[in-house]
Amino acid sequence: MTATPDTIDAYLETCRALVAEEILDLVPRDDRPGALLYELMLDYPLRAGKALRPALCIATCRALGGHLENVARTAAVLELYHNAFLIHDDVEDGSEKRRNEDTLHRLHGVPIAVNVGDGMLALTMQPLLENIETIGLGRALRILEIVARMARESAEGQMMELDWIRRSDWSPDDRDYVRMVFKKTCWYTFLTPILVGAVAAGASEAQAGRLARFAIPLGIAFQIQDDILNLTADEARMGKELAGDLWEGKHTLMLIHAIREATPSERSEALGVLKKDRPGAPGAGAVKSPDEVAFLQDLIDRSEAIPRAQAAARKRARRAARSFEETRADWRPGPHRDFLAGLVEFVVGRDW
Repeated sequence: MTATPDTIDAYLETCRALVAEEILDLVPRDDRPGALLYELMLDYPLRAGKALRPALCIATCRALGGHLENVARTAAVLELYHNAFLIHDDVEDGSEKRRNEDTLHRLHGVPIAVNVGDGMLALTMQPLLENIETIGLGRALRILEIVARMARESAEGQMMELDWIRRSDWSPDDRDYVRMVFKKTCWYTFLTPILVGAVAAGASEAQAGRLARFAIPLGIAFQIQDDILNLTADEARMGKELAGDLWEGKHTLMLIHAIREATPSERSEALGVLKKDRPGAPGAGAVKSPDEVAFLQDLIDRSEAIPRAQAAARKRARRAARSFEETRADWRPGPHRDFLAGLVEFVVGRDW
């Protein structure tokens, strides 16, 4: 049996509720100094997010025969990491909306938002150390090692993209994009949750290697689809502004392809637009206009970049599906395995 979109949504919601309870337990809730810090730490995690990362972590552990108590707290840690990264990303990108509400820096200012994100990252350390008591020293240290690698890879991937934007460098090609996505998104969205869940369940190194071959193409497909949805989805359903990637000048497969296929005059105009800041960005100079962003969108539409990106996402989803079949003997039948199997089609077919 394979999960349907409805059962996947239900599984995600169950995990989100479970992890929200864990986060409420992790974040101090008294009147100690810095009470505002802890209050604001709960803002993003308690908004209506997907909780994909903790769901992946929990599903992997449970489908490999592990116990929920061995992974629930660590899954909550991954959700804290995710939301801390979102706070920092929103500041760096000048984003206005997150989960259909104003971003934290728009509500409380950049200094407070940055400090809240820093505090959330600091709060993750103690629960990971406490894993020693629940799953033993060896597994706890391995999880710490994976999370440390994730934090470094994510920062490196983010720097790649921020540097491209800062220098208005459009020489990166499709392979550069995939490398950036592997580091920035894949490591913390798919690879780390799945590997951590496997370690918590006591999986072997061989099993972990097979799981990585499943997680990596799925993570890349997920980000490609995310970029597509940024241009095509319903804004309210996405929970963030439509075409935000164009306003921010982000390097997506679609925009890379559109610029590559443009005429010399179109390319020159597009690069001129992309050198401009988005309105409201800190220290903004010349800013993009709605008409200029519409020009970029039209360039993408006329180049058929979106169907090409969809094909690239489906290609990687098929690769993930083959890798999942190679791991089938590792999984215990049931809803956790079905959730993981169903994600392959869900990642490229979703509309959020």
